[in-house]
Amino acid sequence: MQPDPKQGERDYFARIGAAGIAHSIGKPFSDDNCAQYLAVMTALFGLLAPPPRRIVEFGCGAGWLSLCLAQRGYDVLGVDISEDAIAHARATRDTRGLTRADFVAADYESFTTATPFDYAIFHDALHHAEDERAALTCAWQALAPGGAAITVEPGTGHHDSVTSQRAIRDFGVHEKDMPPHHIIRLAREVGFRRWLVLPHPHDLNRAFYRRAYHEATTPLDLASRRVLSLFRALRRMFGTRHQGLVILWK
Repeated sequence: MQPDPKQGERDYFARIGAAGIAHSIGKPFSDDNCAQYLAVMTALFGLLAPPPRRIVEFGCGAGWLSLCLAQRGYDVLGVDISEDAIAHARATRDTRGLTRADFVAADYESFTTATPFDYAIFHDALHHAEDERAALTCAWQALAPGGAAITVEPGTGHHDSVTSQRAIRDFGVHEKDMPPHHIIRLAREVGFRRWLVLPHPHDLNRAFYRRAYHEATTPLDLASRRVLSLFRALRRMFGTRHQGLVILWK
């Protein structure tokens, strides 16, 4: 019998155990990639118009990003296919007293809303979709005219990584490559009219703010490391076909 990745997504939070739940709730600070998550948050707060605005986050998991956005003053709806994830997100919201966040257990490939949103966000979530075209269609339909969807997704090579292959094996979930050129092609088909690709904020962060600077022993060594960091940053800025943050306008 073939595994059902969508069922794997539904069951994921019921299978990761207490330590996994605590890790999910504690993001970004509980994660080894804390700097990466904080860089993404900084980029989002720079890209989003200031509150009050309405945001839907698709594939919100235990809700850490939705709760951060609500704390900033946005009215946020977090959507996730896992009922366990949504239960944890609601409990965390109530504990923190964040009244601007709401959560619903739903499939973001068939999500509907009567009240449009200003922004739709996929953060590390679209690459888990069974049908990413359907997910982008739901995002387009959920947006008010002129609204924007923002995707922060792993690009080319993600599926074949050790971490992804382990997740597929252990939890039966989707771990797809989700490069910008693929997202944009589907977005155009479903009706998005403009788009922009930017480097992943965490790639730029890693390029310039590096622990390796501490290893420099001479001014020349430090200068060479800074030049290398600049080169890497420029390469990411001009190589966004396969990696990057995507903004799509309705």
